[in-house]
Amino acid sequence: MNAGELADLHKPRTYPAVSVIMPTHRRQPENKQDPVRLKSLLDEARRRLREEKHDLPRGMADEVMATLEKAADQVDLAHAVEALVLLAAPGGEQHAYVLPRVNVTERVIIDDTFATRDLVAMLERSWNHWVLVLSEQPTRLWSGDGERLVEVSDALFPLLFEDTLPDERGPVPLRKEAVTFQDDRRMRFFRQVERNLNEVLKRDSRPVIVLGVSRNLTYLDEVAGGPVKDAIIGTAEGSFDKASASELATLADPILLAEHERWQRQAVDDLDKARSTRRFAGGLEEVWELAGQGRIAHLVVEEGHLVPARTGQGRLLPADAPESEGKPVSDAVDDLIETVLRADGQITLVPDGALADHGHIAAALRF
Repeated sequence: MNAGELADLHKPRTYPAVSVIMPTHRRQPENKQDPVRLKSLLDEARRRLREEKHDLPRGMADEVMATLEKAADQVDLAHAVEALVLLAAPGGEQHAYVLPRVNVTERVIIDDTFATRDLVAMLERSWNHWVLVLSEQPTRLWSGDGERLVEVSDALFPLLFEDTLPDERGPVPLRKEAVTFQDDRRMRFFRQVERNLNEVLKRDSRPVIVLGVSRNLTYLDEVAGGPVKDAIIGTAEGSFDKASASELATLADPILLAEHERWQRQAVDDLDKARSTRRFAGGLEEVWELAGQGRIAHLVVEEGHLVPARTGQGRLLPADAPESEGKPVSDAVDDLIETVLRADGQITLVPDGALADHGHIAAALRF
């Protein structure tokens, strides 16, 4: 999934658009319960669609349920990760997503939009990155997308030590000069690695994770200029010449997680700066109203903050408000996130409790 696909999923659908969301498990024995839980959620969706049946065009409830089941059939729960999202709408539209490193709350939502907050969380945690594996035989570059790594093969990488050696003819260095001579050669090689990586970053700027033995990490650190230094978010020591993509991804994962946690802390800190400049809003009701005006620059929400409500005439109402005052909303926070994204605002989901003093949701304003 990319940002463009997510933006399309935010658009209103013909009612009923169904979202089924559930936590899953990577390993046994926990993942043995996942098929049972999914069947239970599908049964709940079927029951609720039947309750809506008399208000829908003939056959629509059964059509959407059949489409939802087709989406479920696409998923191999034996190889799931942390979460599953199934989406179905009239006209045969269906989507199935397995979400790595995302904590979700189990629920079934029927509305005129899909529930997408957990997909936002996935994109937030699965940003593209580079993994640079330092070695003289050769240095390799991998393109990271979430948990998937694909090796780059172009004019810049992989890079062999021999590729950077000039045509040096002349007397062989004396033994006491040999170490210095070899160090100069290695330094020349890592300068070329740095130049090549810099060219890659000019075309596609991403965070960089560097893996290699201590000596090679030191060489790169000594020659790295500002753009490369600024892009590096972490390193891991070791010899990874023959490491597979999955092994490298496992090494990169804790570095990516630490960087994401840093981003979360920075988002909360930035709210304090917004408060000092009087561009701060806290609490769902206040933020909801400002989002409707297009004033939210950066919305920060606790991951587990779900609020059933009613909406009417641009206002947010309690879930127990009279039916005449507005339509029910399964999760006002999900609707709020979609409103902010449609206005080109930024979203950051933070751990539960991080915004306890602000009603679990806060925003930095444009004006």
